[in-house]
Amino acid sequence: MSTAEYIYKTLFLEEKGSDITVLMLGKAWKLHKVYISQSPYFASMFSGAWREANESKVNVEISDPNITLDSLTIVCGSFYQDEINVEPKNVVSVLATATLFQLQGLIDQCTEIMIETINMKTAVSYYNASVCYGVPKVKVMCKRWLEFNLLEYGKFHDAFLTDISPELMTELVASPDLVVMQTEFCIYVMLRVWLFQQVQHNYIDYNLVTFYKNHPWTEPYLETQEGEEFSAPFEALRKKHLLLSDSDIQILYNDNLIPENWLYEAYKEQWLHILRINSRREIGPRAVNEQDFANECFRCARCVERPGEHLWRWTAFHYGLDLVVTLDATTLKFKRYNKIDSGQIKANHDKHYVMLRICLFSLNEQRQIKYIQNSGLMRLSLQKNEEKQVLCLNQKLSYPLYVSVNLQVVTGLVTRKGDKSSTNSELSDT
Repeated sequence: MSTAEYIYKTLFLEEKGSDITVLMLGKAWKLHKVYISQSPYFASMFSGAWREANESKVNVEISDPNITLDSLTIVCGSFYQDEINVEPKNVVSVLATATLFQLQGLIDQCTEIMIETINMKTAVSYYNASVCYGVPKVKVMCKRWLEFNLLEYGKFHDAFLTDISPELMTELVASPDLVVMQTEFCIYVMLRVWLFQQVQHNYIDYNLVTFYKNHPWTEPYLETQEGEEFSAPFEALRKKHLLLSDSDIQILYNDNLIPENWLYEAYKEQWLHILRINSRREIGPRAVNEQDFANECFRCARCVERPGEHLWRWTAFHYGLDLVVTLDATTLKFKRYNKIDSGQIKANHDKHYVMLRICLFSLNEQRQIKYIQNSGLMRLSLQKNEEKQVLCLNQKLSYPLYVSVNLQVVTGLVTRKGDKSSTNSELSDT
């Protein structure tokens, strides 16, 4: 055995030469002050005027449910070893224990393990642990994973949504970086599933369909005492982008979740935009700052499974501006399609401006970002039936390829007296 192996076996496992007994979770740990004093927690306990400084037996009260006998064994054993291996299945409990004993090196090791192993089974639990134990690096990475995967993965795995708290869900719904598959109304569809997952223990005779078809509430659910707890994520919805088709609006009213007064300003804003388009006063935003764009933009995304030429449009959000997207092996293009005999509302002015940010990304087996290409905020100027290349694809991208677009096609309206949508310096046209 090496010296470290001998020390671990003889002093920790066989408990030889112990000079301190530490009682934790009902177990007596026979340890050595000189070794466990590597922890600032114990170093402080055994120094100065603390009563424990001269005691041979001390009791450590542990109320954190994440701290277990197994994690205590791992962490206490780390005092006697040069390095330890922490399994992902134990990492949250080891992090909790290392935080209690103020072991920064072990906290850093847990941080790296968590970042490497964020996936569909760990993302939410890791996020909650990062908030609880103050690990901002893990929090950022978990939130990023959830922003890229919430709608694409959550719609196929209802149970995945169960552990997401209202607070975290609100952050995700509000985030401009949320990848929205396919359009904004899909967020509402996901939220109605999430809500049912949160309250289904109170409605054991209901499934998802009957819960919304035969709901027992008569007033808007989010205004009831039971529903108020879950209202914040719905309040964070970009409501004007929900009011884009008759069928979607019918779902909103049949569900009776959202109070009508929440939608008043959204209806008003959509109507004013249509009037401006019809009177040719609206030709799109000429300039916008990052914050206004983040708050105003319409989020939409698509997954392209295999290479080839792909063409699609995201309908019902462009106020008569018909935008067609073309993707091939090397480029992404936008076209303003203007069909003369169209029966839809049509933007008839010769030139229209569009603000957009495009994010192309590929994921690995854990649905972590393998490669990402971001266009940054750009302004696109389009004549009728004009097509423009907006992005050259980096060859490091792989399939399935995700195309996420943040888009603003109308100028922000005055939200209250004297408060106009702010703009900044002009961007060059693309």
